[in-house]
Amino acid sequence: MPQQPLRPAVTVSGSGATRPKQPNKHDELRLLINSRHPIITVETPEEERLEALLMEVATELGVPLYEWSVTTGLAKAHGAPLYHTDSPEQAVANIALIQGDGIFFLKDFARYCENDKICRRLRDLAEKFRTVRRSIVLTAAKMELPADLEGEAMPFQLGLPEAEDLLPGVKQVLAELNREQRIAIALDAPALTQLAQNLAGLPEEEALRALRKSVLARGKADAGLLDAVLETKREALKTEGLIETVRRDASFLDVAGLRHLRDWIAKRKNALTPEGRRFGLVPPKGVLIMGVQGCGKSLAARAVAGEWGFELARLDAGALYDKYVGESERRLHKALELSQKLAPLVLWIDEIEKAFASAGSSGDADAGLSQRLLATLLTWMQERESGVFLAATSNNITVLPPEMLRKGRFDEIFFVDLPNAEVRAALFGLHLKKRGRDAAGFELAKLAGASEGLSIREWAKTRAVPAD
Repeated sequence: MPQQPLRPAVTVSGSGATRPKQPNKHDELRLLINSRHPIITVETPEEERLEALLMEVATELGVPLYEWSVTTGLAKAHGAPLYHTDSPEQAVANIALIQGDGIFFLKDFARYCENDKICRRLRDLAEKFRTVRRSIVLTAAKMELPADLEGEAMPFQLGLPEAEDLLPGVKQVLAELNREQRIAIALDAPALTQLAQNLAGLPEEEALRALRKSVLARGKADAGLLDAVLETKREALKTEGLIETVRRDASFLDVAGLRHLRDWIAKRKNALTPEGRRFGLVPPKGVLIMGVQGCGKSLAARAVAGEWGFELARLDAGALYDKYVGESERRLHKALELSQKLAPLVLWIDEIEKAFASAGSSGDADAGLSQRLLATLLTWMQERESGVFLAATSNNITVLPPEMLRKGRFDEIFFVDLPNAEVRAALFGLHLKKRGRDAAGFELAKLAGASEGLSIREWAKTRAVPAD
């Protein structure tokens, strides 16, 4: 299958310098509180995890933590609730009366902020809290605040738990299953670390449920559990709709031709190893594969994951668009954050032009939505951490905005043309082998000659042979 790079390959080099360590969530939240932000918003379904983080920060800072919910009212952590504070308005009124520093964790409170009186009280509190270490933390699974409050609030991204955050819970679940169900645990420390890594990408409670389900289904916790939790995670992530993990089912052993792409991928594998990173090699960011339809672009993108042993996830670009203002950008941001949690990962975007072609126009057709989505993606492509390799395919890159194609977004762009006779013969041999046939019993040269000018998909269709 003839293909060639459209521009010189990127030079892999490095000075050996490492990136500065990113602050963890504990440090970020402590900084917001110490910076006198009066209202902090957290969009997350993981209330328990956020509550534990707030307790850690409050203990470190030496300030009391108060919690409120509509069912219990306002109470100091682990204390009795104050009388008659289950009403949102009364809760805010009582916060104004409490003296000294404090963190006030108000659960599901955003829905009550549309009330004019509650909104006004919160704004009054925000004005007073600017000079003291007092912060109101509002949480909801989906955060929507009135415009009057948005300017007072600072969003905090809790994000999904890292593998190291999940590891204590993984050990605890396995210990419980061993004690209560008499399930044998045959995993050493490195395997436990890998198990936590395989569960990354899910909320903590969902990850631990996936672990319990996998262990109980197998009746044991051995090396096979690592693959079992990956399969359970794939099923859980399918409900997200925008991004789904895909089973690695291809490598370049399943691909004919594409010599330049094969060589490029093989050479950059060293940059992904611990030795390569210590040496200072720059990990590859991604490739864009364009060309004729039906000539193996998608298969080549999927084969990268199999070649490197990475997980594979598909981003459904067509599902990005939502009718609500701001929702599409939020969904894309969430999907990109999730892909980082799943690293090392090949993120596959098929037919990328379908989602971003209109971003090159004035934006009037969709009120600038495609341009905002493009800006979000480009920022991520430029600044993302290593570990996620972007493999995008396109039938027509001329409709893509030029800023997506400039150097630094993709490491390389490859063109895939119609297969020549040699590659067509190799393709027929691969397909015959998949169907349990001995290619030596067929005249591959004649088949290749008869299929000149056709992609393998078109040839298979005309002969009623199922194509991949």
